Amino acid sequence: MNSEMIRLQKFLAHCGLCSRRKAEELIHSMCVTVNGEVAFVGVSVDIGKDIVKVNGKKISSNSASTGTKIPLVLMLNKPKGYVCSHYDKFNERTIFDLIPKHYCKNRLLFCGRLDKDTTGLILLSDDGEFVQKISHPSANIKKHYEVIISRPLGDGIRSKLLQGISSGGEFIKFDKIFPIGEGRLKDMIFEVVLSQGRKNEIHRMFEHFGYFVEKLRRTKVGSLRLHGLSPGTCRRLSEKEIQSLFR
Repeated sequence: MNSEMIRLQKFLAHCGLCSRRKAEELIHSMCVTVNGEVAFVGVSVDIGKDIVKVNGKKISSNSASTGTKIPLVLMLNKPKGYVCSHYDKFNERTIFDLIPKHYCKNRLLFCGRLDKDTTGLILLSDDGEFVQKISHPSANIKKHYEVIISRPLGDGIRSKLLQGISSGGEFIKFDKIFPIGEGRLKDMIFEVVLSQGRKNEIHRMFEHFGYFVEKLRRTKVGSLRLHGLSPGTCRRLSEKEIQSLFR
């Protein structure tokens, strides 16, 4: 990378770590170092050479030279009983009640709605372009779900779910479905893979054949898994994790 000098607080903001004002607060708190030395507000860094760390963690300079901010992307493990909405007059709790306040300075958008009773992985971002890109069918990003249905699935139904049905003027289908239950639950617990993301698609598919979804949990989006993230908690994705979604 060519040598280019930039103010430290601007560098931290352009890397998507935080706002410029928050960057100044971090620097004042003496948790930012440049080449191993505690930094001060106003210092400039060479983004091609200097090593910047916050609380001992190296900050990537990949996007700082172009001024392109790495989008804020959060992975949330949504619990049951929360709606995907900024405000809902019929429900007191929304997923944004679960997000730490320092992530909510800009308006966050969710990538693929989960209904009130569905749990699991949901992505949120302050970057509308990212949300549109990851949500569009052309991205072909697979979503994996764990589904528990009301009774054992009959012979031949799995193939029909893969073939697809017409529902509400839409053609919907599962990309994959395979049993993950054991014993008497073998034909009642399934992993379902989707790429379309139609509204209530899994419920509609099973109900078309006379089955009801007892529990539904999204476990994976693209390359991202929950990896032990506790229900109701979230974490910020790294630049590497964001890029992996589109590979």
